[in-house]
Amino acid sequence: MTIDIMGGVLPLVSAIGPVLGGRVLFAVPTRSPRFVLTFDDGPDPATTPALLDVLRRRGARATFFLIGERASAHPELVARIAAEGHEIGNHTWRDEPTWRLGPDEFRDSLRATRRALEPHGPVRWFRPGSGWPTPDHLAIAEAEGLRCVLGSAVAISGAGAGTASTARRLNRVVRRGSVVVLHEGPQRAGVVATVDELLERTARRGLSAVTLSAAV
Repeated sequence: MTIDIMGGVLPLVSAIGPVLGGRVLFAVPTRSPRFVLTFDDGPDPATTPALLDVLRRRGARATFFLIGERASAHPELVARIAAEGHEIGNHTWRDEPTWRLGPDEFRDSLRATRRALEPHGPVRWFRPGSGWPTPDHLAIAEAEGLRCVLGSAVAISGAGAGTASTARRLNRVVRRGSVVVLHEGPQRAGVVATVDELLERTARRGLSAVTLSAAV
């Protein structure tokens, strides 16, 4: 796993995957020259349309992990995400640390978000808020037909949107099957430039960005 911290990229111990018994997807084993591009915390009028424009121009696809209350407030953006060939995932109802939620509250959050998203397409994936699930939450998500996805290259600087050096640093660590995590939304307009540059750099290396479901 690799995390971009304050403009730098820091390798982490890869032993955390087995702790969860392989139930959490960090990266996709593949020989295809593809990686997975994901965005958390949308949709938002400040960033989602511009992100979609960049993805279309670069011929890339992505998985958007959407906040339920934001999806409910901006269904037209969710519809555009799906219509342009991207994938939607469940990021719970509110932007909050998922691990703080009790089992019933967590289940209700997943289900409310699913109701907001499913009119726009199938939802297979779940990502917890603040980046870590509890074993109880994993069991609940699995019972709801969702698999938990974290990532192998996560931008932290710029509130998760990246800064001027993030794309260059991420490009150094993105490999076949990598799952890249970026954030969009208010105060995160920089994500658009980060994605544009990252896609340019990875394309030079023969790598293309795809959705999770296309990669697995």
